[in-house]
Amino acid sequence: MKISRIYIVANTSKDGSLRTLAVLKAWAQLKRIETVLIDQDHPHFSEEEGALIVALGGDGTVLRAASIFADSAIPILGANLGSLGFLTQVKAPSLTSALEGVLHDSFTIEERMRLAYSSPAGSGTVLNDVVITGTSALRFCELELLWSDGVVASYPGDGLILSTATGATAYNLSAGGPVIVPPAACILASPLAVHKLGILPVIFPAEEVLLVRPHTNVSIYADGDMAFDLPPDSKLTIKRADTPTRLIRMASAPSFFHVLQEKLNWGDQSKREGKSGG
Repeated sequence: MKISRIYIVANTSKDGSLRTLAVLKAWAQLKRIETVLIDQDHPHFSEEEGALIVALGGDGTVLRAASIFADSAIPILGANLGSLGFLTQVKAPSLTSALEGVLHDSFTIEERMRLAYSSPAGSGTVLNDVVITGTSALRFCELELLWSDGVVASYPGDGLILSTATGATAYNLSAGGPVIVPPAACILASPLAVHKLGILPVIFPAEEVLLVRPHTNVSIYADGDMAFDLPPDSKLTIKRADTPTRLIRMASAPSFFHVLQEKLNWGDQSKREGKSGG
């Protein structure tokens, strides 16, 4: 891939970020590649051929970059400044080596489905999830989820998480939802502390249009950020967004289940190895 311009979204509060930024800019200067540091949420940018986004920080920084460029087809390379991430592909010290690999086409691009949410109070898109929860300190709320065949279920409890496969390892997982391997395309609905027996997470086809109808005041959170409140009997529509997020995947990057094991002790592999070796 010919790189002509790199848009940089960086978490400058993390240790090593300024040093990595300096190395990245020096490398780009040697390659005669323009660099643009993004310090606002609605920048002016061009989608010319050869544009690339580098998200420097962690998974949260990749989410921010994906939000800023939500309507763009520019691919994102995530570089982490800490531990392994589900969205970051390389460690910061290896960033320029990874960019050399991009220049030599040693990468693939994963298209990650985004969700679009809309209501009279506001709209937007997310890469991870939309969370509907109560506005009171107790967080209790009542809502219904509907799809093309009618009512899916009513949810009296703390609310509902509507997520993509990318978001399945985020809030959804802590709420007891399933792991979904990206880049699978689907919409996952996971209840939050529902006050009913037998209400389980549901996975919908990617092209389904879902409708949430609250019966109490609720708050809407988009990828962890407060979006707006909705009054009773309003409507929130959830569907597949028109534009996916395009993530660069390096050939040398750790696999999804390797990251799952490192971050969340998936499968307790080390314990099993210890027992088999005894």
